[in-house]
Amino acid sequence: MRQENRVLSMVIFLLILLFFIPFGIGCKEKSQPVQQPQKKAPLVFVEAVAKGEMVRSVDLTADVVPIDTVQISCTVEGPISFCPWREGDSVRKGEKVIEIDREVYRNEVKAAEAALAVARAKLEDMKAGTRPEEIEKARQNVRDAEQSAEFEKTDFERIAKLVESGALKGEDLEKARVRLVSAEAKLNSARKQLEMLEAGFTPTQIAVQEAVVKEAEARLELARARLQECVIVSPINGTVMKVFVRPGNVASVKTPLIEIADLSTLVLRCAVPEIYASKVRQEMAAQVWLDAIPGKMFMAEVTRIYPEMDRRTRTLTIELSIKEQVALSPGMFGRVRLILESIKDAINVPLQSIVITPSGSSVAFVVVDGKAVQRKVKTGIEDGKRIQILDGLEPGEKVVVSGQEKLKDGVEVRVAEPGKGAGKPTSSGGAAGFPTDSSGKGAVRYEDYGLCGSTPALHKRDCHSVDSARTLWTMATAGGFLA
Repeated sequence: MRQENRVLSMVIFLLILLFFIPFGIGCKEKSQPVQQPQKKAPLVFVEAVAKGEMVRSVDLTADVVPIDTVQISCTVEGPISFCPWREGDSVRKGEKVIEIDREVYRNEVKAAEAALAVARAKLEDMKAGTRPEEIEKARQNVRDAEQSAEFEKTDFERIAKLVESGALKGEDLEKARVRLVSAEAKLNSARKQLEMLEAGFTPTQIAVQEAVVKEAEARLELARARLQECVIVSPINGTVMKVFVRPGNVASVKTPLIEIADLSTLVLRCAVPEIYASKVRQEMAAQVWLDAIPGKMFMAEVTRIYPEMDRRTRTLTIELSIKEQVALSPGMFGRVRLILESIKDAINVPLQSIVITPSGSSVAFVVVDGKAVQRKVKTGIEDGKRIQILDGLEPGEKVVVSGQEKLKDGVEVRVAEPGKGAGKPTSSGGAAGFPTDSSGKGAVRYEDYGLCGSTPALHKRDCHSVDSARTLWTMATAGGFLA
């Protein structure tokens, strides 16, 4: 029974197989060949090669600083007795700003003044000569000395005779001789004093006294200089920026006391990297933005270039002056765009239109008769989002600015036409060639760009997703699905 069932099953299977084979063959003969979908030409965006002024610049940061600023220190020690200043006060050149109390220096000045007065008085007497009454007195002294000497001489002769006769001893004669010698010495001294007074002081004596006067003057100047160090005056007209001491504080040598700056000499000071240092010139133009004055740009020029580079940072310090009147304050932060080079009538294209090949050369694609033609270009300076073309392109040619990443020389392309549901790509849209709306934020619906339904890679739900817009655009560009 089982064997009969097996035979029956096999017969039925063979009949079914024989029944369907003819139909399969007939269908195969009548079926049409499967057509592969034709790949469409890639879509690109183009822009005309322009001609206009281009500027090469470097962006720097700067600080507003005063040129004339001084930090005053002291050279003597002592308590501060005068310092009435506060930050923001104005001072004049030569005005006292700090005084240190040192009584010993004042006493030294008084002593030096007295010594100088004595020396000068003596010099004046010597130059005036001897008074008549002094000469008369000297003559009287000579007469008195002559009489005394005459008396002693007579007495000596008398005693000598008495000694000779034996009336007196010999020692009385010696005493008389001593008195005679003394009287004669006094007479000689009185005569010399009279001669000196009658002749006056010699030039040598006067010169010596003059030197004494000069020495006294020098000692007085030294004492006054020490005292003057206790009184500190402002060396410039300016404004008090910082005060480091108050009355009663004890100042020490080289300790900062006060800082003064002339706010009429404010400049912008910035550091230029070494790579651009050789390009900087006097009166070079610059644009300045101040954080304290937002939204406004000021024109400035280079007024000073420091002769030596900073060895630590390898930068060159320069100073700039703003051409118009503006209220600056020390410490303001500024942003500087230093214009290194300006070229008029420069051929230029958007920066994203230049492609760097693996060999390192720069190329660009232009659209000629619907085909992408690769051009090797020589580039110059960059100005923000555009680059100068020195060779390889001519003004008016249509250069590909988006979609050229996968292009090859001679390949057919489709040029996106602005106004037909496709917004013009801008360099502000994030990825290269990404379409943007009027605000530049990339909030574009892809169904407006003709992407929805063109390929299974872009689903309908993705066409309305602003967040996935950049991803979809990259996928479409890379896969060549744009329609």
